[in-house]
Amino acid sequence: MKPERRGVLYEFILFGFFLASKIMRHKAHLMGKENLSRMPTPVMFAVTHDSYFEVPSLSRIYYALKPRPDFMVMVKNDFLSGRYLSTNYGKKNRFLRSILLMIDRLGLPLAIFRKLKVAAIDRPFVESFSRKEEDLRREISGQLNQFKESSARGISTLIFPEGTTWGYGGLKKIHSSVYHILENTFQGTGRKVFILPVNIKVDRLVKGAKDVFIRIGQPVFFRKPKDEFNRTLFEILQQLHTITFSQVAAYYLKRLAEMKQDAGRMVVFHKGLFVRNLEGILLEMSRLVRERALPGFDPGLANRRYLADKTEHFTKYCLKMQYLQKKRWSDRKEALLLNVEKILANYSVREFRKANPLGFCANELASLGEQTVRPIFDARLR
Repeated sequence: MKPERRGVLYEFILFGFFLASKIMRHKAHLMGKENLSRMPTPVMFAVTHDSYFEVPSLSRIYYALKPRPDFMVMVKNDFLSGRYLSTNYGKKNRFLRSILLMIDRLGLPLAIFRKLKVAAIDRPFVESFSRKEEDLRREISGQLNQFKESSARGISTLIFPEGTTWGYGGLKKIHSSVYHILENTFQGTGRKVFILPVNIKVDRLVKGAKDVFIRIGQPVFFRKPKDEFNRTLFEILQQLHTITFSQVAAYYLKRLAEMKQDAGRMVVFHKGLFVRNLEGILLEMSRLVRERALPGFDPGLANRRYLADKTEHFTKYCLKMQYLQKKRWSDRKEALLLNVEKILANYSVREFRKANPLGFCANELASLGEQTVRPIFDARLR
């Protein structure tokens, strides 16, 4: 099936996302670009989803596609509510919220989402618990049918299989929307829907521009029982994880805080020692990457100058967020102290990523196998 001609407006909207990524100072790194050439159709772009921050960088995938398939986007239902911007942004700023509400009322976001062929689906999470489970399943089943019918016509789908940005760090549970679309399409029409796995990781704990790592896997088609299917998709997406500086640095501070929390004294953070220890930790972790015991790295971490620059921006971020605090001694020397309580603070699943981003990033690394990661850090910290 030939892709539909979307026209100038559609291309302008996509360019707007690309421009937004520039304004937000994204430094996008597209890895696995070769997997975007001559893809089978229809295909499901199965994309990880930690926050809305990285969404503008998805435009890089669109511009790298050859050819570009016609596709729909599966999103949560508040995208088409008519109040998307004012509901999700500007909550802490009344003036900004008023502006976003005015834009919502003009209908511009809704018009853009419809032009992008955004289709909404109910999420069976906390906000839906008050509804009857049977009614919710029936409604979701009906909503999924439009994606199945589109797939049968050769239209591809962009989907976030985790279904939510809430979490404690690391890949979240895979919900069954991908399985249902693929299986129902195959059973109903005999047509194979391939999955293109995409894992996005943001190097978020550095002050200033953010590196966004987009790792794209090979298109795959497989059929398995639902639970096994979801586990397989989880494993595929996990293997495409990119280990960032923020994950490594955050886990370092978290382990240091855990080891010192009962010491009953101030914990001094030594930047020079931190860098030297990270060099040794990264050297050992790179060996595990080569042995496939861990997924891929930010390739820049092998460069000392790059590492030192990241450390500087990470320290500034931690001071701003009060994970590190300055202490002036009587001889006018300054020291950086670890804020153990803040680093180890826990929150609900809905609040955790925003309330403790350092803990979130540390958990991202731990999710790859803490029994593998922890000994490497502990050997240096002791």
